[in-house]
Amino acid sequence: MKSDFSSYWFTPESFHQRAEQFSEWRWRLLMWSALCFTLYLLLSSQVSTKTPDALVWLTLFILFSALQALVLGSFVFFFRKLPSTQANSRFWFTFYRSVEWCETLLFTFLLPLPALTFVYALYQAWL
Repeated sequence: MKSDFSSYWFTPESFHQRAEQFSEWRWRLLMWSALCFTLYLLLSSQVSTKTPDALVWLTLFILFSALQALVLGSFVFFFRKLPSTQANSRFWFTFYRSVEWCETLLFTFLLPLPALTFVYALYQAWL
């Protein structure tokens, strides 16, 4: 019996559909990521022991925003085109399909990670 994965959220096809929806944003996401990393480096050089907490948290927010934009941009680049749809032989289809599933598992973990890490840092700071 062949299983049908079309009803699941975390498949290469579902990620491909999401990446197509955001494909026009891919360069903007990477530019925002680079801009936020630059801003983070400039602000972090100003942070000292007497820096107000709000500025430290703003700096951390900018860092995690840069990471989130980088992850989203790379997600769009990875899933914009699925190589398995253009494979000519069964060997290459199986190979590309395995790679796509590995990328799917990786991005299932990576997509929420920067936001969850920032929320966790906030939670730990308030304890």
